[in-house]
Amino acid sequence: MLNFFIYFCGQIYELDLLLIIKRNTMKKNRNTKSFKALLLVALGIGLLSACCAPGVRKTPNAAQVEDTSAVQEDTSAVQEGKTLKKEDISNENVMIDTVYGDWHVRVDTVDSKTKVKNSDEFVKKVVVTISKGGKVLFDKKVFTREDFCKGANEEFQVYAVFVPDITNTSVYLPVSICYPETDDGFTVWLALSKDGSSKVYPVPLALDESDMVTSFYVKYIHELQQKPVDKASLLKLARDYGSPKFVEQLTKEGVDVVLPAKVLARKDMKVVPEVELVKGGCLVRFSTSYDNTQPFDSIRVVLKERQVKIYDYMIDKVIH
Repeated sequence: MLNFFIYFCGQIYELDLLLIIKRNTMKKNRNTKSFKALLLVALGIGLLSACCAPGVRKTPNAAQVEDTSAVQEDTSAVQEGKTLKKEDISNENVMIDTVYGDWHVRVDTVDSKTKVKNSDEFVKKVVVTISKGGKVLFDKKVFTREDFCKGANEEFQVYAVFVPDITNTSVYLPVSICYPETDDGFTVWLALSKDGSSKVYPVPLALDESDMVTSFYVKYIHELQQKPVDKASLLKLARDYGSPKFVEQLTKEGVDVVLPAKVLARKDMKVVPEVELVKGGCLVRFSTSYDNTQPFDSIRVVLKERQVKIYDYMIDKVIH
């Protein structure tokens, strides 16, 4: 059985197909669902689907998230014992080594000494080295399976995607935690900011147009948590995910227009967007955690079909 990982990157006006990778041979002794999900990184920015059963929106529960806040957070650039050891250097597999503006981003994976349960594979660790303007922010910082998914199933493997999204403030790295050779698991955004902090955002996926809107809101909310808020980064996200009409709406009405009043009233901005595809667009509901079934506010997003189709739709406007 073939596994297909498709990565796209570029800007709205520069859409480049970077890579199609075929992964072959599912293990015959594993009874799994057929691999249908596509790992789409759209506009150099968006992970639209990965490691999620087709048609099912998967979200972490309370046991998999460290607390009831929206994210798992590490405020230090380098934690003790969390940098790459010398004996692991020969084991490095370079996934990303790219320059964007004054950012230099390198991401490697290395094998740990622990095997994935019921598999011959060793559990991967993600190793991040990032500098901005010549200043090192992350020096071979190691992220483990537990960092991405608290209490993760021992049968899960870690997969880092090739194409990050980068703004003036942050690098967004899509990571999947799945059963080996399947699409069954979870997807997260690892946000690495210029202040040396990192945050893990679990991303619920539905494998439809709503996933694009989910990625936009996860990153937009993260940008609003930065101090100071960088307006240019917010507008970059709007251009990447939206139409000129959407960018004009933000320019005229202000960058806060994409969020409802009760969300803006939360000073920490730690909220979780849950996006549902509805007639004419999407309904975005906001809650305080992934296991909270009672959203406290919502907003409607109107979609517009793209002429150049990396994916079919873009955000055209928001309606309060």
